[in-house]
Amino acid sequence: MKKLLLYGIFGILINITSACDSEESDSEIYESNYNGCGTHNGQTLYEGPEGGCYYYNGNGNKTYVDRSECNC
Repeated sequence: MKKLLLYGIFGILINITSACDSEESDSEIYESNYNGCGTHNGQTLYEGPEGGCYYYNGNGNKTYVDRSECNC
């Protein structure tokens, strides 16, 4: 009986750990399913959840541009 309980707890911990590893933020899910709002200097523009317009620079960071550049 103790082994069965131990295996059950171990299984639950593995499921919790794997679920945490695969979580994506809302913005990552939004951007991965979205084609963009145009381009700026050859970079795809995205509109954030609060209306900001940005692209990812060479370092992988968001660089914001004027909202008028987004065609969303």
